[in-house]
Amino acid sequence: MKTITQFTSIHTFTTRRLLAKKIEAADLSKLIRLDTDPQVMATLGGLRSEKETREYLTADLQHWEDNNFGVWLFYLNDTGEWLGRAGLRWVNVNGKQEIELLYAVLPDFWGKGFATEIANACLEIAFDVLRLTNIVCFTLPNNHASRHVMENAGFQYECDFVYSNLPHVLYRTQKLRTVKIVDFNSQWTNFFTQEAAKIQNSLDDYLHHIYHIGSTAIPDMPAKPVIDIMLECENLDAIDLIAEKLAKLNYLPLRRHIIPFHSFFTSREEDDIAYHLHILERGNPQIKRHVDFRDYLIIHPMDAQEYAETKIKLAQQFKNDINLYVLGKDKLVQAIDAKAKAWQSKKYSQGNTGPLAKQWSKSKILKAMIANMNVQMTHFSQYLNQIELIRKPGITIVNSGLPDDTFNYVLDADFSGTDANRFITEITEYFQHQKLPFSWWISPDDHPTNLANLLEERGYVNAENNIGMYLNLDTWEPEPDLKNLKIISAKNKTTLNDFALVLTNDEASFKKYFSWIASVLADDDPLEFYVGYVDDQPVVRGVSCYFGQVVGISWLSTTPKERKKGYASAILNYQLQQAKERGYHIVVLQAASEAQSFYVNIGYETCGIFREFKLNQNLIPGSAIQATTEGVSE
Repeated sequence: MKTITQFTSIHTFTTRRLLAKKIEAADLSKLIRLDTDPQVMATLGGLRSEKETREYLTADLQHWEDNNFGVWLFYLNDTGEWLGRAGLRWVNVNGKQEIELLYAVLPDFWGKGFATEIANACLEIAFDVLRLTNIVCFTLPNNHASRHVMENAGFQYECDFVYSNLPHVLYRTQKLRTVKIVDFNSQWTNFFTQEAAKIQNSLDDYLHHIYHIGSTAIPDMPAKPVIDIMLECENLDAIDLIAEKLAKLNYLPLRRHIIPFHSFFTSREEDDIAYHLHILERGNPQIKRHVDFRDYLIIHPMDAQEYAETKIKLAQQFKNDINLYVLGKDKLVQAIDAKAKAWQSKKYSQGNTGPLAKQWSKSKILKAMIANMNVQMTHFSQYLNQIELIRKPGITIVNSGLPDDTFNYVLDADFSGTDANRFITEITEYFQHQKLPFSWWISPDDHPTNLANLLEERGYVNAENNIGMYLNLDTWEPEPDLKNLKIISAKNKTTLNDFALVLTNDEASFKKYFSWIASVLADDDPLEFYVGYVDDQPVVRGVSCYFGQVVGISWLSTTPKERKKGYASAILNYQLQQAKERGYHIVVLQAASEAQSFYVNIGYETCGIFREFKLNQNLIPGSAIQATTEGVSE
């Protein structure tokens, strides 16, 4: 950042002369002063009444609530004197949703460069923090001073248009995420070593390991001039303090990683080199995936050459669109991931068993549950070329191509209310174009908070609700085993086929999907599949996911003709014993409402609701993707 000198958070930051603070309800009197100033409002369409100012303030506060960005008030650093407002907000321009840069400065501060300083600061927030690419700004045609500010900030005139029944001029500025691939630089390793030493010195108590990952870590690999660094932390309980320490090293505020799983991302630039930090908790399967990918390409020059050639070709084809460049690599990256997973025989590390998890609050356990569920639903999709895994800011999509919504779903929504219509339309059309049934899962942390209502307005129905529950293993005592039930860990095509056939919607889809899992399953995956047999026949199944310092139980199902015999309770008892023996303290699951009392009797407590939505035409009875309690309430 060049204009912003200190970025504390999205709520407050400073420039050389100014302090910005998020707008608050208590700021009404300041805004009334601005909105009743004849000189200011002559450029903004006329004076506003107190009622109108209140309405604008209410809308601005709601914009912050919905989008986590909006309007700031600006003050002089040295005296604290207030001089105006500015910010970023969604606005309809010619029937299209755009993000507008807005600003208004009191007349006493005109002609001193403050408006340009404010505009540049807001653009740095837009481009460097919010990762936006396209900003508009508009004013009345005769407001030459404001047009000069826009041009100084890099905006270019686009067209005349009408806004609020008045003629305006529209300006636009963009920051394209260009793709620049350069030849391998032997200094990249030194850059990593030097940066890692700074980070180690700052975060020593929190770090378990620092890795150099990505293309700059692979000898002779052409790459973007970006040093990708993965920080493996013992846990992320102190993430706010970690963020503060990284800010002192000139890193931007942390943001949610596009590959979620309770992880974070930040970056900084120095001269022609960028440093990207990927911050993960020990035991996260993404750590092993990145390290295996790097090491595999170092040892396999033919695959490395194919990867290099693909990158160069895509960089030429999509030089002004980083998103299309990344999407173009997806299938090859997935194929290399699968090879690296099979090749890498050494164990990365043990999972993080969460020794302090039993002291967590319900809200923190819920966050771990959501992360664990995400791993359950996406882990193997990273390695299977039969499955399309789409991760982009705001959403995750899994498309197996199978005609069963158990294996096609949307999850991890994190977008603004303003963007909701676009996301829902794109996702609906994506699956409808392929004529595939799918589910949309909403967790308690998904955004916007009214997503369920928005889906229902678009023809979705609430097909299933599951109750998030957790158990403290330290207070749990196992039940005696059922003598006639033999429980195994399914690790090959035969036993995973048995797992699939315990309970199915579309038998062919279940068999095919779990044959794919068998082709990549390894001992160090975070998921374990259990099958219970009676007289050599599979009668019950369950999955344990070891991630996020908790163990997630799912897919708990009994063959219909074998229900009411205690088999589901027995396999759950077995899974809990396995988790306890491995040193875990908290087990989580999502239970159907009719089974809630069963789990409460065991000792489980509730902490949230997980909801499944489907389009009317996609409704298929008995979806099994989250069948965590099938057959338990026997």
